[in-house]
Amino acid sequence: MKVCHNLICFFLLFSLQDGSTGLVSAQLSVFSGIEGADVTVKCSIPSFGIRKFFCKEPCDKEDILIETTDATAQRGRYSIDYKDRVLSVTITQLTKSDSRRYRCGADTSLTKASYEYIEIIFIDAMLDGGPSAEKTIDARTGGNIVVQCNFTQYRYKKYFCKEECKKGDNLVETSKSDQEKGRYSIRYTHRFPTGDVLYVSIKQLTQSDSGWYRCGLSRTSSNDLYQRFRLIVTDALTTSSPSSSVPSASTETSNQSESSTSSPASPKTTRGILYVRLTLVVLVIVSSLSVLVFCRKRTCKAKSEEPEPPVETQYDFVTETDRVYDDIGGGRAGADLLLSVISYQYESLLFDY
Repeated sequence: MKVCHNLICFFLLFSLQDGSTGLVSAQLSVFSGIEGADVTVKCSIPSFGIRKFFCKEPCDKEDILIETTDATAQRGRYSIDYKDRVLSVTITQLTKSDSRRYRCGADTSLTKASYEYIEIIFIDAMLDGGPSAEKTIDARTGGNIVVQCNFTQYRYKKYFCKEECKKGDNLVETSKSDQEKGRYSIRYTHRFPTGDVLYVSIKQLTQSDSGWYRCGLSRTSSNDLYQRFRLIVTDALTTSSPSSSVPSASTETSNQSESSTSSPASPKTTRGILYVRLTLVVLVIVSSLSVLVFCRKRTCKAKSEEPEPPVETQYDFVTETDRVYDDIGGGRAGADLLLSVISYQYESLLFDY
């Protein structure tokens, strides 16, 4: 009989072994928090613990988040405070990636450790109070949400439903501690001494998931306990406001093309065209004056080289030369005509501008 009793004790101890880490407590404590909050988890350890540690599963060497042989320590977002056989670990600035299982404990010897399992659940909203304590949750398509519903009384059945929650419209209903049905799930846990907690979740959100939801206990009785929240799901690709949207390159190109064809020329463009025209007019004037001077010099040179004709012939030649000179604009009338043309061109340019 004693041998049988010893064997039973041996197998019980052996079943609690976890590799080389030693004795393990099967207790699982669940904690939760919203984004950016600080969460403090607690676990009981023997007073003779040497090294205190907090690690994420599977707690290999690279999974250790913080460890110390002192009563207090801090490392990044994690801090440890040991007092009266209770190890408190605080995580600051909670994120979604912190939602997982951990181990919290201490080494009882060089080869064994005593620890507890800790689970942290990242929640999008916490409902505390009666049905009037409603909250609105904004989410994006393709994402997941987890809502915590707190109750001070215990009921056997748990449910999660949408809109009016008529009979048979439950998304999930169970008397177990957890239940999953498609994209919807329920998880129940008891927290001493605060009461009961019901976690409801929806995965792979779509815009059709928008609406009112209810999480509750024991809806078959008149003392139905429930809480409500409103879910608004928007498309993840939709921008938050029109003012923050950024036009694409093709849109900018088309806008530029339309503005270049339909909109009037800018003042800078008109002024540039005017400058070009004025430059051309000046070039024409300079060229005309150059030709006029050249012709006048040539005429004078020809007159000086020719022999002096008789009086009648010289008079006729001078008259003919003056006529030619006047024809090319060498006289006053030609100059006046040239100035008139220039003035007309300049007034035309000013009118166009």
